[in-house]
Amino acid sequence: MNEWQWIPEAPDERRITGAACRVREGSGLLTWNWPPGLTFVYLYGYAPDEAPGAGGEADAYASGGLASGRTYPPREKLKLYTREEYKAKGGYSERLDRYGAYAYRIYPAVKQDGAILAYAQEDEGNTALFSMGRAAIRCRVHYRTGWFGKGRTARMTLSAETAVPKEALCYVKKSGGVPEHPGDGTAYPLLSDLHPGDNPLPEIDIGRDDRVRFFFTDGKTYGERYELVHL
Repeated sequence: MNEWQWIPEAPDERRITGAACRVREGSGLLTWNWPPGLTFVYLYGYAPDEAPGAGGEADAYASGGLASGRTYPPREKLKLYTREEYKAKGGYSERLDRYGAYAYRIYPAVKQDGAILAYAQEDEGNTALFSMGRAAIRCRVHYRTGWFGKGRTARMTLSAETAVPKEALCYVKKSGGVPEHPGDGTAYPLLSDLHPGDNPLPEIDIGRDDRVRFFFTDGKTYGERYELVHL
């Protein structure tokens, strides 16, 4: 038997239930109900838009002795947590130094014949979501008009409280008014990720009647993590 093996389904007597979380003063406390006889679990933290086990880092079932081809989180991203630790601390506590939503999944596990058997339970009973507020992205657009030209220049700066991937934002140019949504004009992607602090963007030449505004490329995904503030 391998030293580690994923088991596709958790039997009723091994299932985690009642996973919940609360946030207080920058720290999160994760709690759950332990089934009788279970002495340790594995914790996996992930952004809610990243399904556990997604991507090339995931361990395939085949690597655990099964051949279904399904994937689960890599072992190096799982945190062992014992029942004794849980009792001593009243749950699992973590300092929250990130913005947006963050999820935890609690995998029940047992040791059998020298191997770790991790049960691939994936439901509401063993999953909890922390909501830690949104990081502000302040958007500034300054227009400069030449004396004789038919156009003008837009100078744009994004000030971020945390790092932001370039895929999260776009800016939209519209003639005759301010764009109201990403499809209300011509959309342009960002060329680089944002770092914390001021991020000046390259100046662009636009028409005298053109206006520019920033939007999320996916409001549901990025709107949970960030807040756009137009100055």
